[in-house]
Amino acid sequence: MQLALSEQPIQQEHKLCGFLRVVLSLNSPPSSSIEHDELSKTLSFGTLCYLFENEFNELGCRTEDNVLLTLIQNNKLLESEVLEEEGSTPSLGKRKVRDEECGSSRKKNLSRFGSYNGNMSVIHQINNLNVKKCLEIVARIVGVSVNNSNGDVRVVVLIDIYLPVDVWNGWQFPKLGPIAASLFRHLSCDWDQRNSILANGENYYTLMHENNESIWNTSECHILGCKVHCDVTGSSRKSLFELHEIFKNLPGVTTEGKMYSTRIRPENASLSSGIWDITDDVLINVLTPLDPMDLLRVASTCRHLRSLAASIMPCMKLKLFSHQQAAIEWMLNRERHAEVMVHPLYMDFSTEDGFHFFMHAVSGEIVTGIAPTVTDFRGGMFCDEPGLGKTITALSLILKTQGTLADPPDGVEVIWCTHNNDQRCGYYELSSGTATPGNATPLLKRFIGQGGRRGQVCSDSFSPAGKLEASTPLPLPSKSAAQCTSSLSYDKRNLLDTYEGACGSAKERNVRNNAVTRSAALKHQVTFSSKFLNTRTRGKKRSTESSEYNESWVQCDSCRKWRKLLDESIPDTSTAWFCSMNSDPSRQNCAAPEESWDFLGSITFLPGFCTKGTTGGNEQNVSFFTSVLKENNMFIDAETKKALSWLSKLSQDKLLEMETVGLTRPVLDTHAVSLGGYHAYHKIFQAFGLMKKSKNGTSKWYYPFTLQNMAFDVVALRIALTKPLDLFRLYLSRATLIVVPANLVDHWKTQIFKHVKSGQLRVLVWTDHRKPSAHTLAWDYDVVITTFSRLSAEWGPRKRSPLMQVHWLRVMLDEGHTLGSSLSLTNKLQMAISLTASNRWLLTGTPTPNTPNSQVSHLQPLFKFLHEEAYGQNQKSWEAGILRPFEAEMEEGRSRLLQLLQRCMISARKEDLKTIPPCIKKVVFLDFTEEHARSYNELAVTVRRNILMADWNDPSHVESILNPKQWKFRSNLIRNVRLSCCVAGHIKVTEAGHDIQETMDILMEQGLDRFSEEYVFIKISLQDGCNCFRCKEWCRLPVITPCRHLLCLDCVAMDSEKCTFPGCGNLYEMQSPETLARPENPNPKWPVPKDLIELQPSYKQDDWDPDWHATSSSKVAYLIERLKALEEVNREMGYSLNEISIEQPSDASLLPSQEGHCSIVLHQEACEKKDEKIFKSAPEKVIIFSQFLEHIHVIEQQLTGSGIKFAGMYSPMHSSNKMKSLMTFQHDETCMILLMDGSAALGLDLSFVTHVFLMEPIWDGSMEEQVISRAHRMGATRPINVETLAMRGTIEEQMLNFLKDSNGRRQTLKEEFGRTDHEGTRPHRTLHDFAERNYLAQLSFVRTNSNAQ
Repeated sequence: MQLALSEQPIQQEHKLCGFLRVVLSLNSPPSSSIEHDELSKTLSFGTLCYLFENEFNELGCRTEDNVLLTLIQNNKLLESEVLEEEGSTPSLGKRKVRDEECGSSRKKNLSRFGSYNGNMSVIHQINNLNVKKCLEIVARIVGVSVNNSNGDVRVVVLIDIYLPVDVWNGWQFPKLGPIAASLFRHLSCDWDQRNSILANGENYYTLMHENNESIWNTSECHILGCKVHCDVTGSSRKSLFELHEIFKNLPGVTTEGKMYSTRIRPENASLSSGIWDITDDVLINVLTPLDPMDLLRVASTCRHLRSLAASIMPCMKLKLFSHQQAAIEWMLNRERHAEVMVHPLYMDFSTEDGFHFFMHAVSGEIVTGIAPTVTDFRGGMFCDEPGLGKTITALSLILKTQGTLADPPDGVEVIWCTHNNDQRCGYYELSSGTATPGNATPLLKRFIGQGGRRGQVCSDSFSPAGKLEASTPLPLPSKSAAQCTSSLSYDKRNLLDTYEGACGSAKERNVRNNAVTRSAALKHQVTFSSKFLNTRTRGKKRSTESSEYNESWVQCDSCRKWRKLLDESIPDTSTAWFCSMNSDPSRQNCAAPEESWDFLGSITFLPGFCTKGTTGGNEQNVSFFTSVLKENNMFIDAETKKALSWLSKLSQDKLLEMETVGLTRPVLDTHAVSLGGYHAYHKIFQAFGLMKKSKNGTSKWYYPFTLQNMAFDVVALRIALTKPLDLFRLYLSRATLIVVPANLVDHWKTQIFKHVKSGQLRVLVWTDHRKPSAHTLAWDYDVVITTFSRLSAEWGPRKRSPLMQVHWLRVMLDEGHTLGSSLSLTNKLQMAISLTASNRWLLTGTPTPNTPNSQVSHLQPLFKFLHEEAYGQNQKSWEAGILRPFEAEMEEGRSRLLQLLQRCMISARKEDLKTIPPCIKKVVFLDFTEEHARSYNELAVTVRRNILMADWNDPSHVESILNPKQWKFRSNLIRNVRLSCCVAGHIKVTEAGHDIQETMDILMEQGLDRFSEEYVFIKISLQDGCNCFRCKEWCRLPVITPCRHLLCLDCVAMDSEKCTFPGCGNLYEMQSPETLARPENPNPKWPVPKDLIELQPSYKQDDWDPDWHATSSSKVAYLIERLKALEEVNREMGYSLNEISIEQPSDASLLPSQEGHCSIVLHQEACEKKDEKIFKSAPEKVIIFSQFLEHIHVIEQQLTGSGIKFAGMYSPMHSSNKMKSLMTFQHDETCMILLMDGSAALGLDLSFVTHVFLMEPIWDGSMEEQVISRAHRMGATRPINVETLAMRGTIEEQMLNFLKDSNGRRQTLKEEFGRTDHEGTRPHRTLHDFAERNYLAQLSFVRTNSNAQ
């Protein structure tokens, strides 16, 4: 097939939209001699080309002289494969996978993304679009290059792309949008460059060479100088796509270049003195004590005061460091300015004649006119490294904006009310018909999805007859119709039946027992006209003297308790009413008990009823009915709708029957029903104020028995049935919600108590199951602290958590990266996304978990929480725009991720700050003691024996611990091997059945005399162990050869075909893979010594048991020596806290744990004072960290025996005991050591510590950074010495070497990605999970110093 292209002008139906420079190869024999002069004639500048496709589906270009230009083979890919096969740096991205390894998901993703039929070349894309008449092209030659060494010729072809003019009339690519998008990502609209190319003619190649653009190193797309595909190779390319490198290279926020000078000048030169005469230092001293709101008012007066106020953190007891001040400025700017920007996935193009259009980079959708935009979210990711004061910065941000009310969504009506008599508070309501931009939309969907019902309960058949017409759902509730419920509980109180113990006849009590269960509306009011005696005491004989007066009652919208109003004024029925609004001081708290009334009093006003003789349709009754229906929306089914329809159409005669003989509902209530005679609509009828009485299986409905001159308002009910029922209320708040891990709650409380002015912040810590009311959370506090576990518990299909009914000023997630620890939609993540807030922040020092596979995918849950519009709220855009191109190592994926992170992420690094002393790290390799080595080898031999006897190290054997299906057992074994490096233990090994005797019987068949000494020796050796015949080393589980030699695993493994005993050389019976296949190993890989393996007895082994109470640890022995040396240093310094003059903080509110010595390290101001006396006299303090409880117990035992005082903070200690230990460590000069595990590695400020001992290598790099950052942080005044202890020749040394070997890590990952066998559903996998099989396969025995000698 040939598609002709000519120089004739493109028809007027097309516009030139861009151009490409494609590199092709001249289709000529490599051995032919090509002269430059001949090429200049054959392939002259401007020669037109034609696309062609031969019978083999090979594409290329053909000149008018039939010179063929073909696609270049992907030399880069081939070269990388050769390098990998030679042991060079392996590729993790685009790579050619053998057919048998096609199970790699990464390969599949790559083949689908940015390619046509698996080919990345733009020629294929152009050809497909051209055939479908989607575009026209003109191609011409603009450059030729010859490789003199091999005669290869490369040709540069300029291809002009033309689109139909119908694009500006709405034309789109028919089903080929993704292909067009892949092509247009390479398209250039630099018309000056194109004109330069065409104008320079034959000099273009020279210019191209001078610009260092080589046509010999093109990517798979064949574009010259492609900016979409990364052209960096080798290890440098890999580092570009490693997330930790990306985070490290993100620029931090500094104040450099932002300083400007301002001053106040008098308006009139005649003025002699004024504020302009006051120096800035004095002004700052005046402004510093101001409260946040006062500081804000002063800052709004002029630019100079605003610039001074920017550096002041109101009500903070310390001065921030420069990076913290810069962070506050950046965060405030993010919160105050939500930028509207062009959608990052739309590419901007301009035709040659100046017409603009935009194309979606993934779908290929074309937009003309105004570019699609997205609104940036308010908030971001605050990712300072651990130890740089993120908590202090966050508190400063809260104080800086204290008193600021959350911004409601545009277009909603805010209903204002007074709370606690002096605070103006507000709320708004939303429905499904409301346009809700911003943060309220997810919450709206969440609430609608819970009940499964939306909009109106009934159709227009509920419209009242006559002049009243059916109401349509309003976009927003009007103020007068704002009566909706926000009840947090379905436990409703019965107004007329609250006190059943009151006096009265049995008949009266029976009526009360069937009284209504009133569901409260936004505010229910009941008025009693009663004749009361002189005394209100119940149960006593009443006097005949009486007086008549009225009472008005109102129901709290939160606690649902009824309150009697002291004044005669009736509150506004269109707004919420809470106990805090009560004029009675004794009843202004929801905890106050409910008051009682006389049930015999006549009811003269009741919601849902109107005065007899009136037309009804009272607006308050409409609001009341709407609120009841809304509260019970989840119970409204088909039967309930029929019942409501029946009730709304009752005539006046039927209503009179409810006042006297009662009214029976037709059909359903004429016979006894199931479930105790209860229907869903009964709850709603009773909430309306009607009373149900059942007799002989028939239910009848009555008015309240003390109702006076009132009738049920059916007209109002008809109107209410046409109202939307999915309204929900959000309380506007000035509070910040802080969600933290459970072990950081005390840290936040301590930081607030210590560094914030006393009484400045109203703080609530909510960690238990007790639910505060929504309006209390919104209006009574400045900071609400809760935990991730509480956040997760608040999510449920039928839950309306109070957290979700508050429109928070700000939501902060401390250690927010935990949202991305699981890629599934967890309760924690769903709840975090559903929270409504004006500003959203993630606080973390490690934005992603330490997992190598698809690391970038762990960022998407974080952007979901942040409500990032382009990628966070659009899963398809995230996958197509960032995830898949990033994993395919395409530059466009990396650049989009960088743009996103640079926009919303801030990170300060310790290496960039000059105020923090250095951290000196070193790894200490230790040798085993003889006892400890024996314990380790005992466990190692069971591992080695399992691997060797499973068809001679064949991982496909089902019983091998290297088999992928054994990952659970392997993970537990890895932990035990690591623990055995720290603690001695034992593993009980016994004979499995009569296997040893069976082995002996086989040897007897081969000539062993049963009564010989050799027989006895072999049997005892197989039972209890012996020395290897060859190397003389002790072996607990020796291997018996067919030639009756007892060898250790190391010696027998030296040769799989014959005995390795010197002078023996007996050949084993080998079994080939073709005959070896069996159920336990269906795919054997190599020949195995059949007779040797079958001769070995099986052993039964128990779990490895760490014997920590009677053990000797090589690491602890070294640790004790180091600690005694440090203790001697303290003793020589003559350190005593009582002898050092330290200025104590003046604030008497400091916690006990914040007094004394810790005031030096926890107050940042003190850190900046260069008091040499204090620095020299400060004692050596030590952190000892271990991940294993058994190791901690050994350390405690040895420290106690050595007389070294220490404090412990580890699980399962109670939090109160942990705090006591921390105070002891901080204040007791004789307590030099804090022993801790991972549960105490977060949030502690221990900047006075000088030494950190990591008792074993920490596999999770983020955890290691957290531990070290307890000491290496702001406030540290001396270098921090970190020692990681590792046992020589063990799995610990393997792991440390693995971390240093970047090539080895990539090779391991490559093998894992290329594997076709799967390990089933497996939890979160770390980098070391991928390498654990290599660890066990390379596990070796250890030798002690005495053995070595």
